[in-house]
Amino acid sequence: MNFFTEEHIKARETYTTTNQANHWLNTIDTTCLNKELSLYLQENPIEFIERMPYFFFSTSSSNGNTNVNFKGAKGSKLIKVLNNKKLIFPDYNGNGILHSVGDINSNPNVGMLIIDFNKNIRLKVSGKAYIIDDKEQIAQYFDYFETYDIARLIEVDIDYVIPNCSNNINVVKRHLLG
Repeated sequence: MNFFTEEHIKARETYTTTNQANHWLNTIDTTCLNKELSLYLQENPIEFIERMPYFFFSTSSSNGNTNVNFKGAKGSKLIKVLNNKKLIFPDYNGNGILHSVGDINSNPNVGMLIIDFNKNIRLKVSGKAYIIDDKEQIAQYFDYFETYDIARLIEVDIDYVIPNCSNNINVVKRHLLG
């Protein structure tokens, strides 16, 4: 699958970042979680993902309306990596609007931005999401997620994964620390 469109390539040409982008795209396998990512994350990518108690989740409806949500753990574990191309996380009813669920049901393309603000590390994951609301399937993950209050699971098949530029994470830290 070619993840990039003609518009992506044209933007790189317009803003003269083709060589910079090619360095990344030719240096690491961006189709799955792999050892090359460890060089940029400073740890195994699976361990990085599974230790993070939060991330930002983006979806888009079939008519192109976009949405982004903060996802946080009830307990200490939020994302379970099933293999180097697939991960899963619990979803809760929250305010009941269910932006993410509605969007996934009409357009499975999603994005995840996983940030460790302490270590200045970001990982971007794009893929196809699927809703799992079968209670027996959900029950298989109770021990991992440390809660029984799971409304549904969201499984993501990874299409593209890349370390995201860590510049300016320090801005957030400075803001929080005053």
